This record gives sequence, C-alpha cells and structure tokens, in this order.
Amino acid sequence: MTNEPINYKEMKKIIYSIMLLTITLGFSCKTNNSNLSIRVKDTETTFSYDAVYPVSKTDKLKSYISKELSLNLPLKQKVDANVNLPGGELVKIKATEGLLNIQFDKRNNSVKSFMKIKKFTDGISEILSEK
Repeated sequence: MTNEPINYKEMKKIIYSIMLLTITLGFSCKTNNSNLSIRVKDTETTFSYDAVYPVSKTDKLKSYISKELSLNLPLKQKVDANVNLPGGELVKIKATEGLLNIQFDKRNNSVKSFMKIKKFTDGISEILSEK
C-alpha cells in the first residue's frame, strides 16, 4: 500500500456511508419497541415514579389508570396536572405516550395514601414489564 492521499470522490463515499449508518442507527433506536426504564425514588418527603416505556403499551397503561383511579388521562397528548384521587390523595402526574412521571408529596398525604400510590405504581410496573 502506498501513502497516496484520498481523492475527493473516495472522501465523499466515506462521508455518505457514515451519514447513512448514523441515520440507520438513529432510526432503529427510535423505533425499538422494547425499551423500558423505570426509576423509583423514595425519600422522607417525596415519592417519585418515572417510566420510559414502549409506546405500544400506552393503551394498556391508560386502561389500568382509568380502572384503578377512575381517571381518564389522555396519554396520547401531553398531560401535566395536579390530581386529587378518589381517596383524597394529591399527586402530580406528567405523561405522554412513552413517558410517565408521578410525584407524591408525603408531607401532604397520609401513610395510607402513600401505600395506595405505591401499590398503584407497582401495578404500573407490572403492566409495563409484561411481554
């Protein structure tokens, strides 16, 4: 092999190949329907539940929320609301397809309310983890 410089056409082919590879990888990562990430943070004063889930699970999640909380959240739209649940619990819910965030302030709710929310989020985790 000689140390000849790469000509313009070869460089152009390399650049196009890299761009095509990047676009393909980006598209395949975005359309991957099996990504699930659940993060729970429980401190003395707050409980937070964050889930990034496959969009295909949105309808099951919506049904579960409706059944358990008697609350119809339009998960196909962006939701950002403070919600008074039927038992008097106050939670902040942010949601859209593929994303869910629940914030629960323990200082403004009872231990019994916390246990209900904990059980509710455990149910969400089960639904999102189903194959």
